[in-house]
Amino acid sequence: MIEPEKIKKIFEYLYNPTTDLVQANGAFVFCRDDPLVAARAAELYHNNLVGYIMVTGGLGKDSGYLAALEIPEAKWQSGLLSLVHKVPPDKIYIESTATNGGENSRLGIDTIVAYELPHQELITVVHPTQLRRVNAVQSLETEKKGFKTHYQRTATRYQFDPKNPIDQKEALAELIRLADWPAKCWCPQQEDLPEDLVTFAREAITRY
Repeated sequence: MIEPEKIKKIFEYLYNPTTDLVQANGAFVFCRDDPLVAARAAELYHNNLVGYIMVTGGLGKDSGYLAALEIPEAKWQSGLLSLVHKVPPDKIYIESTATNGGENSRLGIDTIVAYELPHQELITVVHPTQLRRVNAVQSLETEKKGFKTHYQRTATRYQFDPKNPIDQKEALAELIRLADWPAKCWCPQQEDLPEDLVTFAREAITRY
């Protein structure tokens, strides 16, 4: 059995949201096959924290059943934003080709620039387990592009369960990515990386 207490510690490291969000120009939304993504982005919009929502995501590892339907994540999320959450369509901008976090970051930036959207302050919306890794990748790609902005970070309302094998596996994989990706120049080195938990994650993920 995977030790839930260690999984919980890994999640606590991965989960690093901005504690007090302030009003921003827009939301920079990393999509997946989870309706909670649209729900959180819409919550920001209806609370007047953002003036527009940019959703990014094609078909990738987190597309789930959307891949079989050949529906890009961003197009599905934009439908939820408009039809379910009543966000005006002219406040939604779609990038529907990205297949990984690096592409989400780069192509999302390109979308904001192409539409000449204000971006001095943006709120990144992402699944909670991916929060630290996405922030690291996004920061690197933003610097490469010379894109001038300040990011706040918020997660969806997903309830992480350290006893759930799906949540366990995702947390382990995210921590390993943070450990390995700097050598590939895919994200910056995390100076506070918990090496003991990385060692645990490498061994534990082989049990799945």
